Amino acid sequence: MMAKNDSDPSDLRKFAPFLAPEERDQLHGLLNFAGPTPAGFAESLRRLARSYIDDGDSAKLRAICLLVADLLEQGWRVSFESEGLHFKPPGIATGSGQSVEDVKGRIRTALQAARRRQLAEPSVRAFIARMERRTLRAPGVRSSILDLIDDGAALADDLAAIAALPEADRDMALAGLVDPVVEICHSGTRCPDTGLPLNDIWRYFRHTWAHEYRPIPGRQLLVLVRNAARPNRPVMGIAMLASPVMRVSVRDNWIGWLREAAEANLREGRWRPDRLARAMTDRIESSIGAVRWDDLARPDEIEAPVDSTVLRLEQKAAGAAFARDLELRAHYQANVEAGGRVKPMRGAVKVAGAGTDWRTASEDLLFVRKRAELLAQLLFAKQVFRAADLEGDPAAALDQLLSAKTGQRAIDIVLTEFRKAGLSSRVADVSICGAVAPYNELLGGKLVALLLASSEVHEHYARRYGGQVSVIASQMAGRAISKPADLRVLTTTSLYGVGSSQYNRLTLRASEHKGLEVDIRWDSIGQSKTGGFGTLHLGADTAHALRQMAQNLHTSRRVNNRFGEGTSPRLRQIREGLDALGIASDSVLHHATPRLFYACELGGDARASLLGMAGEEARPSPAAAIAQAWRRRWLDGRSQRLETLDAMRAQGPESVSRSLLDQPRGDLLANLEG
Repeated sequence: MMAKNDSDPSDLRKFAPFLAPEERDQLHGLLNFAGPTPAGFAESLRRLARSYIDDGDSAKLRAICLLVADLLEQGWRVSFESEGLHFKPPGIATGSGQSVEDVKGRIRTALQAARRRQLAEPSVRAFIARMERRTLRAPGVRSSILDLIDDGAALADDLAAIAALPEADRDMALAGLVDPVVEICHSGTRCPDTGLPLNDIWRYFRHTWAHEYRPIPGRQLLVLVRNAARPNRPVMGIAMLASPVMRVSVRDNWIGWLREAAEANLREGRWRPDRLARAMTDRIESSIGAVRWDDLARPDEIEAPVDSTVLRLEQKAAGAAFARDLELRAHYQANVEAGGRVKPMRGAVKVAGAGTDWRTASEDLLFVRKRAELLAQLLFAKQVFRAADLEGDPAAALDQLLSAKTGQRAIDIVLTEFRKAGLSSRVADVSICGAVAPYNELLGGKLVALLLASSEVHEHYARRYGGQVSVIASQMAGRAISKPADLRVLTTTSLYGVGSSQYNRLTLRASEHKGLEVDIRWDSIGQSKTGGFGTLHLGADTAHALRQMAQNLHTSRRVNNRFGEGTSPRLRQIREGLDALGIASDSVLHHATPRLFYACELGGDARASLLGMAGEEARPSPAAAIAQAWRRRWLDGRSQRLETLDAMRAQGPESVSRSLLDQPRGDLLANLEG
């Protein structure tokens, strides 16, 4: 909690939730104490929340108790004054004398609170126990997930023996001991060594991460890195490529998808005006062609747009939005269940099928609104570009457009279209990437990050998603639309906001390593100065309680987790719920921890290709060549350090299992033979 004199007005956040006087008194009595937060207070709040029914005024207190409990565990300071709640996020204090390790330790401790709760859930404990139990999973094979965790002591002994060899012999010896291979997890595919489903193997190791495991929507490619040179091919590390977040200013600025960055690239001579002008014109026409417009405008209005056409389309979008709001309210009234739960209104199309009527699907009110809204923007930009003679005199036109508000808006529209096209199929977020014990001591995390730029991962991603019919794009177009899956850029962020040893100086130069087609380089591309917005610090129970608050207020379920409704449904649900409580949502969702952003380009012209100014395809290197370079660059030196080998000897199947279930050795061994 916060003492009254401990509040810094510069970052203190004051909230006045909508509470009746008796509810306010009850909450004040609960939170009104001086000094540090009592031990176990967050869990006490959760127990209190469970005593409230999930309905009416009690739902408010339930949501607030869960919210305060989450924030306390994340290191926020909370107090209740006469005018409302006072929250103060921990952030990363500048000039406070905090070391990098201090900051990492504090954030890690906060994240692990939610992880511990998840690991205590009966379903999760049952999953872990099932994976660790040695049983017959394939003909003649009794196996356990622990068979896929290398013996750190045995591996350390083998590395120590190699370290004693002459330098000329170590490379081949290391290749015979550590031979990383990439394995992609597909639904229904099993490990040939143990018979375990690959997706379950990935999930088990994901639970060893510092923060809780939450499935995420959108594209995702689950990756295992395994050591083919050891018995059972133990897992060295895991990774996941996921759909990128739509708006990240640091990334968008680095690529050139923001107007200020585009202008700087033009002024400083990195972009040619004629190439940019041609790319912008082509992008507008391509985007118009991807929208069904026959029920919205005439061909001549598309060819030569005017203000009246744009205005009519904006009015059409507003009318469709209003009609859909009425539709959502009617659905709520017809489908509200006990406890305030409401079935989502998914729409007619949930997955793409051979017989899907995309034309009819495009007439869903959600997509009528989206089509009219987007077409109005595109025709506005096309009109402005024509008036400026962008095709005839690119340099002068770009100067004119950048200096006028209408021109700036038109440029913003086309840059948004470049971003949407790139994020839909050519950029992926590395949401999980790291090593599994004992390979974490050997800088295995760097290996996993490098292998994500391999030809194997690139080709698997293209096979998984290339040619796949897009539900959203097809409903926008009124016909089946498939997009390429040619990855050109990988991005990620530092979890701790103060740098990442895994990505710092992570470079392999093709000129220095035989077999590499191109340089592989993870670059630091910038830092969010004040932190970002997210929901990692809020638990599942809190998210559910806030969703109920939003539905009660709006008498409709406005976030239905359906394609086309909007990105980040969890974030939108929580934002609506906080606003329904009378708590400024940005103040809670803004986590105040700056993030460092990293990116890896797959090919020299990757960023230019994301703006339609380069057509060169990516030429990623094979995993074997990357692994060989990693062994020479990092493994050889690391394996000669006595402190590294000593740390490895304490790691193995038992240490990983204990980290998940905190079981003593005897119980663990009993489970293994069950």
